[in-house]
Amino acid sequence: MRRFLAVLAASMLLTDVTEAATASAEAPQLRFVFEERVDLGPGEPAGEGPHGTGNRIPLLGGTVSGPALSGTVVPGGADWQVIRKDGCTEVVADYFIRTHDEALIHVRNLGLACAADDQRIAYARANPVFTAPLGKHEWLNKSVFTSTIEPIVLGGQLRQVIVRFYEVL
Repeated sequence: MRRFLAVLAASMLLTDVTEAATASAEAPQLRFVFEERVDLGPGEPAGEGPHGTGNRIPLLGGTVSGPALSGTVVPGGADWQVIRKDGCTEVVADYFIRTHDEALIHVRNLGLACAADDQRIAYARANPVFTAPLGKHEWLNKSVFTSTIEPIVLGGQLRQVIVRFYEVL
């Protein structure tokens, strides 16, 4: 009986702490830090897999501009995709950016893009992780970020994406 009362008391205490933490938690704010305009090569089909159809899109380069970072997207990266049967595409973009002061920063941006009924992208978001050198840009290693992805279609082909990056405060 003592053990039951101890467990009951502990669970009541945990419930009170959880409710207090939930009640006082504020929604995180976002701070726009930069955007990329990335030029894309033609997709390269990678075949059917267990979760959908694979696709590789070469990243040909691009620009980086914004209040917290500017530079270029280094050619040679890729967006590895799995096109699912539910109309969504899992994206894993892996590439480097070179800042205006010559720092080389690795970017790995994992996300999801889902089409609406008319096949236009209705939702495209990702969570980037940066690996930046120590010094001026190391703040990128110490925060959580989110991004939006805006596809640019020209002549019926996906030619460019605009990726906007936000720091979660």
